Amino acid sequence: MGPRGRAHEGLALTEADDEAARLLALGNALEDSGEFERAREHYLLASAAAPESPRPWLNLGNVLARMSSPGDALGAVDRAIALAPDFAPSHYNRGRLLAAGGDAAGAEAAFRAAIRLDPGFTDAKICLADLLEAGGRDDDAQSVLEEATAADPGHAGALHNLELLLMHRQRIDALEAAIRTALDHPRARTAALAAMGRLCTATGRLREADDWYTRALEADPASAETAAARLFNLLARDDVDPQRLFEAHREAGAAMEARTPARPLPERPPHARIRVGYLSPDFRMHSVALFIEPVLTAHDRTRFEVFCYYSSPSEDAITRQLKSLVEHWVDVADLDDEAAAARIRADEIDILVDLAGHTRQSRLPLLARRCARLQMTWLGYLHSTGFSAVDYRICDAHTDPPGLTERLHTERLLRMPHSQWCYRPLHQSAPAAAQETKEGRVVFGSFNQFFKVSGTSLALWQEILREVPDAVLRIVGVPPGRTTDALSRRFAKAGIAPERVEARPRVSVPDYFNGLADVDVALDTTPYNGATTTLDALWMGVPVVALRGDRSVARSGASILATLGMPELVAATAREYVRLNVELARDAARREALRAGLRQRLLASPLMDAAAFTRDLESHYTRLARRAAG
Repeated sequence: MGPRGRAHEGLALTEADDEAARLLALGNALEDSGEFERAREHYLLASAAAPESPRPWLNLGNVLARMSSPGDALGAVDRAIALAPDFAPSHYNRGRLLAAGGDAAGAEAAFRAAIRLDPGFTDAKICLADLLEAGGRDDDAQSVLEEATAADPGHAGALHNLELLLMHRQRIDALEAAIRTALDHPRARTAALAAMGRLCTATGRLREADDWYTRALEADPASAETAAARLFNLLARDDVDPQRLFEAHREAGAAMEARTPARPLPERPPHARIRVGYLSPDFRMHSVALFIEPVLTAHDRTRFEVFCYYSSPSEDAITRQLKSLVEHWVDVADLDDEAAAARIRADEIDILVDLAGHTRQSRLPLLARRCARLQMTWLGYLHSTGFSAVDYRICDAHTDPPGLTERLHTERLLRMPHSQWCYRPLHQSAPAAAQETKEGRVVFGSFNQFFKVSGTSLALWQEILREVPDAVLRIVGVPPGRTTDALSRRFAKAGIAPERVEARPRVSVPDYFNGLADVDVALDTTPYNGATTTLDALWMGVPVVALRGDRSVARSGASILATLGMPELVAATAREYVRLNVELARDAARREALRAGLRQRLLASPLMDAAAFTRDLESHYTRLARRAAG
């Protein structure tokens, strides 16, 4: 959650100086068009024409910051404050500059000064909350955002940041109350409709989520973000068949492409090395980052020049690690689609690989503009994008058996020889011994994101518990509050005693891996399988049974287990899924043998051979790049 949008410029000149106003208007136009140096010159001329006005200095600070001159920018803003110390936007801009420079204490003081001078300055409250959250002061950040939304309930940005914070803190019921309040305010209503959809997705209320997304799109048909959220939600629904799912993607993709028609790429000679660009909002603590990191490490730099285009403002240790692995790192979070596409086209990328599909903060619409000769999608979204401008989807023969799913794609399928995943575990601790409860009960566990826990999944798990009456089930990642209560009622209605089902909220990474080690069998979800969670469970020595489903995302588990050489744990039917899990529960010796050997088996498999995986991927890139070059 970071400051969004351009720095505040809402100052009027203190003098009726037409010449200064003219120069500032020209400077604004030049800055908006990316001509920063000329804009700087006009702001300096304006400062000479109106020497007592702070506005030229404030605008000068804006453009200097965009020119990567933070020291000069801060000097210009300080000059504006000296001329008008009671003007809140100057302090706000100072806070943004100090926050960007890592001076959290100075930034906090500046934002609080802006709010003190203008108690209705919602943008300053948003930035202050962002700063507080980054410093681990979540309670203070929440208080600031709740105050902001109460004072300005129609401010969509304040609602958005409150949504992110409360979702992170798992304060789901409080978030739903805030969204419902915002629904009554016209300025925030459209954003609130989409936010309500996202909340329903996160809490597993997928049909209800679709209704909210539909209403949001009726209010704003051009919202690519809401259209993507609706498609993502459809992936997990067990009442949507593959054909309907594809048609929804194709229709949405065509609509997005119609709004941003592609432009032809200029002819150019081939580069000495193939230029590959990876586009993602997930170069951070995210499963996509964990899968792409081994590839970035193993890429052959003598044949490939690698670019990463990062579309999120968040940065963490994983972001910095990935930055160190590539020659070119480009932040595009603050660039609109036109500017981001222009940057990628200027880099003359041969192959642009989207890693997000229709997930949050994705920049998939950039591909509609045809940023590279070859455009692909991979990793973050196991389904067709619906975009005709995306040439290939990278997959494997297990998730997408030849002849089965081609008709459900606008892309051509580019199958990896083994698996589409290259796994590198986040956690290195050794597998624990078998972890039955003190009463000797077998412990089943679910660790996937809760939106994947469909009605079909729950019905299968209930049947497993009936057939193993002494077993217990732990479901990790259940949003606290009403969602947990509804889940408990659902199991009770199915005749499962409440003490046999434990719902736990989302946990930290160490606790997540400890939790995996503390179960005997990990339960996969359907139709949206786990991938990272399945691999993590296997890494910790915990067996997983996969139910081979009717769409690509429903065959992730089957792909992983087949690549691992364990097809005996892949079920073709729901009945077989139940039977295989029951057999594991009743065979302690088999579970112990699996726990002792699964990690070594994983280490020896193609799933963890980063060098071979990357060579296979590069072979695809080389062949297709040569073909595209003629």
